[in-house]
Amino acid sequence: METNISEAPIQEKKHPELAGVGYRFLAHLLDGVIISVPYSIIMFILATLFFVLSPEAAAMMYDDSYYYSTTVMTDEEWAVIMGLIVFYAAAILIGILVTWLYYALMETSKLQGTLGKMALGIKVTKVTGEKVTFGRATGRFFAKGFLSPILCIGYIIAFFTEKKQALHDLMASTIVVKK
Repeated sequence: METNISEAPIQEKKHPELAGVGYRFLAHLLDGVIISVPYSIIMFILATLFFVLSPEAAAMMYDDSYYYSTTVMTDEEWAVIMGLIVFYAAAILIGILVTWLYYALMETSKLQGTLGKMALGIKVTKVTGEKVTFGRATGRFFAKGFLSPILCIGYIIAFFTEKKQALHDLMASTIVVKK
């Protein structure tokens, strides 16, 4: 007696739909607003505190006689200038740190994307479709931040790659897909 065992058809692995460059650009703009508004408010408060706690700095910034009175700087003026340099350097480092953590933590969370990406229904995955690790998200962020702005070549590449990968995606082996 012959039995006919029918096997279930093998389902092909469904490939996710890639997110277009326009979606990614809009998500990047939204993320920029999401990060820059609170950051600007915090920096305004810190700058105000700096100038309230250092009236010499405020006077030096607004009094033209400081620029034309002498060619020799006093110790007080040097201290104010060094304070401003430290303040601006700290502001830049805080901005980089906060932005890095925002992108890396959001992209490695169960949401797999920043608030801007979530609003547009896209997420970041490995090329294999798996969730991105913190190290990979960190590499992706710094590659995006330091390499892609050079003539925007990092972003222009996304128009010509098969998987719509920008330079930072190619370096981190990631893709951006629709949910």
